[in-house]
Amino acid sequence: MTQSVSTALARKLSAGQEEQGEKPRSVLRALRLAFARTAGDRIQLPLSVIGAKQSNRAPDDLTDAAGQDWLLLQLSNDDGMSAAVCMDMGAASAIVQVQTIGEVMSAPPAARDYTDTDAAMVAPLMEEALTRAVGLVEAATDRSSLSGYEFRARLVDLRSLTLAMVEDAYRVFELTVELGGGLRQGQISVLLPELPAEQGAGDTKPEELGPNLEQASGVVRAELNTVISRMSLPLATLSGLVVGDVLPLVGSRLDRAEVLTIDRTRAAVGRLGQCGGMRAVRLNEYAASSPEHSDTPDFLEARSNVARQEVLDEPAQASLSHSVVPSDSAAMSDIGKGLGFENPDQMVAEISQLAGLTGLGDKPSQT
Repeated sequence: MTQSVSTALARKLSAGQEEQGEKPRSVLRALRLAFARTAGDRIQLPLSVIGAKQSNRAPDDLTDAAGQDWLLLQLSNDDGMSAAVCMDMGAASAIVQVQTIGEVMSAPPAARDYTDTDAAMVAPLMEEALTRAVGLVEAATDRSSLSGYEFRARLVDLRSLTLAMVEDAYRVFELTVELGGGLRQGQISVLLPELPAEQGAGDTKPEELGPNLEQASGVVRAELNTVISRMSLPLATLSGLVVGDVLPLVGSRLDRAEVLTIDRTRAAVGRLGQCGGMRAVRLNEYAASSPEHSDTPDFLEARSNVARQEVLDEPAQASLSHSVVPSDSAAMSDIGKGLGFENPDQMVAEISQLAGLTGLGDKPSQT
């Protein structure tokens, strides 16, 4: 039974390592390995990280990651950025005991005030741990956030810690460590400035940063709604509509189509037509036209026999009720005359041309 359980655990651990094999090592994982290896190699102190968590905090919230009786070490790099390493009495006393008496005492340490000697004995271990962590991460931003930090001063209290951390935001790594093979437990918090995404990423190729505005605008979806006629119907007539009924578009103007915004308000007035084989609308039909370029496709406008007006007024909504006309040739003829067409065939040909349906096997009618 024990062998089968061990085999199952081994398979799970192996599967987890395979899943994380190609993922870049995070700063939190790098710090766990760096602290354990540095403590063992430098001062022969068995240290293992049994708990770790990461968070982003503002400078005013950094005091939550340390206590009043903690040893507070300020570090800085050549760029003038401030970082900090904080640890409780359990971790600090274990590091000092190994370097003074050669072993970690199992008895809990007595409370006392820290001195600069404590800081001097602990700081080299912290500096080397950060240096080792640089070689364990892969992202350029993570390497920059860990590089070049050296011990500067011991901070006397949490208020001094808040004043010394002057960057806009910090990444806080809180480690729970086991020291001396289980004789002692302690807490270590590493406070590193949060660098902008572009800093430390100079070796990143421009094409790896994602599409720019010029590329993204090519896939933006735009909807255009136009209105060529407005009418009002009694509710009884509207509810009685059936398939085949025709609504007479009295007063409709293809050259006076309204362009509506998403909230159904009028944004412009234009003429419906075609341009380059696609449906199009020409805005500001009666405004001064700009010089046309020779390579610009011709705009195929919708023809209308109604005289153009120089001033565009708000199209009046029909206040009278319109009757529903059954679909027959006479009704279609009347609708065609209302839209400015001579006969129904001309109206059908014009609508097919605007919809881009010509040339699909139907020959235009000859008059």
